[in-house]
This record gives sequence, C-alpha cells and structure tokens, in this order.
Amino acid sequence: MLQPFGTKSAPSKGGAPLFPKRGISVSTPTGAANRQTPEATVTQASPQEPAPAQPPAAAKAAVRPRGRTKRERRVHASALAPKRAKTRTAAASGIAKRQPRAAAKRRASAEAKALRAGSRAAKRQPAAKRQPAAKRTGRAKRPEAAPLTTPWPSATWPEAPQAQAQPPAASLPEAQPPEAQPLGNEPAVSVIVPVMNERRTIGRVIDQARRVHPQTEVIVVVNGSTDGSAAVARGKGARVLVYPEPLGHDVGRGVGAMAAKGRALLFIDGDMVIPAAQLKPFVQAVLTGEADVALNDYSGPTSKPVVHSVVLAKHALNALLGRPDLQGTSMTAVPHAISRRALDGIGADALAVPPLAHVKAVRLGFAVKAVKHINVGKLNLLRKKRERTNPLERLIVGDHLEAIDWLAGQSDDRGGYGDAERKREFAR
Repeated sequence: MLQPFGTKSAPSKGGAPLFPKRGISVSTPTGAANRQTPEATVTQASPQEPAPAQPPAAAKAAVRPRGRTKRERRVHASALAPKRAKTRTAAASGIAKRQPRAAAKRRASAEAKALRAGSRAAKRQPAAKRQPAAKRTGRAKRPEAAPLTTPWPSATWPEAPQAQAQPPAASLPEAQPPEAQPLGNEPAVSVIVPVMNERRTIGRVIDQARRVHPQTEVIVVVNGSTDGSAAVARGKGARVLVYPEPLGHDVGRGVGAMAAKGRALLFIDGDMVIPAAQLKPFVQAVLTGEADVALNDYSGPTSKPVVHSVVLAKHALNALLGRPDLQGTSMTAVPHAISRRALDGIGADALAVPPLAHVKAVRLGFAVKAVKHINVGKLNLLRKKRERTNPLERLIVGDHLEAIDWLAGQSDDRGGYGDAERKREFAR
C-alpha cells in the first residue's frame, strides 16, 4: 500500500505510538524482515484506544535501522536507551553476585584491624596519664614561684658601691695612637696623584680616593699635561698643583708630599682606577700604627723563564736590606701609604726615587709591612711611545742601584756584610 504524501514510517516499541502528539503508529507485516512484503500499513489511532500489540516477529523487524532516515534512527536509539541501561545494570549486578566471598573477607579483615587498633589504644591510655610527682613519691608539693610582676624585697637587692662604678667613657684613653686622633680641621689622609695627560681616568680616580676616609684631601700634581686634566681635577674638587713642563717620573710624589697636610699619605697613579675598598687597608694600617710604610704585596711574576730585570732588582734590594720576607715588594709600586713620622724621617725629596725611600725607611727602623695584594701589572697601561724614547725599565733599575749606593755609604763598601778572612793585600 502506498503511503500518503508527507507521512513517514516510524518504528514503534511494543505497539506504542512513537509520535504521541500526532497519534500515528506504524505496523509492519511479519514478512517484512526478509523484505518479501514491502508494504506498510499506517493507521490513525484514537486517543482513547491504545494501539494493538505487535507480534514478536514484527517488533524485531521494526527495530531494524536498515533503510531508515537519520531522524528515524535517532528515534530508534532513544527508544532502546532504557533497555540497554537495564542490560548493563544487570550485568554489573551479576558480577557483584559472583564475588560475595572476597567482599566478606575484606570486611572481616577491616573489622579485625579496627579491633586490634582499639585494643592497643586502650592499653596505652593508662600509661599516658601519670600521677603528679607529689602523689607518686609522697613528697610535699613545692610552692610556686612568685610572678615576675612581684617586686623583689629591697633588703635582698643591695646597690653596688660607688667605688666599683665604671668611670665615664670620656675619661678613658683612646685605643688609637696619637696619629689617628683628629687635629682641628686638618685632614687625616692626603692622597697624592701625579697626572700627565690622564683626562679619561682622573675623574674616577679622584672619586675613589675621596672615599678612603671621611677626612681626606686629594692633591693632584698635573705636570706637562695638554689634554685638560687639570680642569677635570678641579671640577672634582681636588687640590691641583700645575706645572707646565713634565717633572719626570715619580717627582710628582715628592712635590705632593711637601704640600700634604694629612697624618697618612697615600700614593696612587692617575691612570689606575682602584676601588676605595682596596685602598682603605693601606690607610688604616698607617692610622692605627700597624705600619709606618704600608706596601702593596705585589712582587711581580717570577715563574717565567726570563724574569723582568725590575722584578730581580726588587728582590735583590730586599735581600741586601735583610728583609727577604718582603720579597719583591717596594715603594716603587702603587698603591702604598706612609705616616707623617716616616715622611719626616726619610724626607720628601727621597720620594722622587722610590727605591731610595724604601731603603731609608728600612734602614732607619720604621715599620715596613706588605698590607694588601693588588695586581697593578694588569692595571698599568703600556705606553709604547715613551718606551721607545725613554725605556722605563732602565730608569727603575738605575733607581735601585742608587739605593744600593746609599746603603753602602751608611756603613762600608760592602754595605755591612763581612769579608770573612779574605787577605786582599796579597793579591795586589
């Protein structure tokens, strides 16, 4: 039988209409399963009368999704959802029914553990509640101490006698030597910086020099400069001494020392920016009286196959002075600091020849000590033009020879070293 136009066949469940609002029910003959009778009957069910029940074969044919539209397949899946849920629930219940013994064993073991835990807690409870010490030993209970707010009786708190009182701090002597005591408005430290065309670094050098001590004066000896180093130094607040012509190597140290007013004199170069934290140990060693001459503990490289002649001259000079502990340290290397007392003893003119000042300080009995190591070999810039015209190496070696000559003149031709039993008159 042909279907009316605009109607579709829909599966049913147990003969119930799948479109209750429309009241349409679809029934399929028994032979529809093998598609021998392709006809389908559409009946209009009244709201009062239920649809007739279908035989089992017709129901199986109705649930087949073969040849249906997407809408019909969705309706078919929604109709079978409750039945599938019941099937899964039944399967799960069947699995649970097959494992009653294992569940019972687990419950029994859990109850046994709980009983054992309870018995152990009951056994420990009496031991935790101990009797007070007074009831257990029969001793009387000690009286409680008085609270901290209770004032102590005046009779048991005698005052200290006046004879044992500490004298006021103002009357105690200072631990520092007289040199470390301030003298009016004079600076405690004078930093001397010889400069010759050091405009790029002199500003930073002055900044670090001012931080070595709260009372510091910076003296910049500008000699033979043409790059405006003096203007930069004045802008930093330094005391500037200007000489149009070059004074020569290390002469600026002696010039600055004569103008210095501090009790400790620190010597640095204008082309080496050394942090103030590394300069302070030299100043403190002099101000506290630890040393009259505080040297840089820099002996130069001695492990090379060919040792520099200046390094050899420094070691030889200290050996002649009987100070092998100083190794290659010398007043030739900066930074170093000296006291006002040492300056008065060796003279400011000797500072123009650092090895000579070094020999005088040791010979006159001043405390000469290596204080801190600063590798100035890496900080000292190589000036190729100066080395070509006036090599500094020969100049410094000559300074050491001059110092040795002064040392020999203080005693004899051998500088105080004996000649043993050598009879030279027989060799003449």
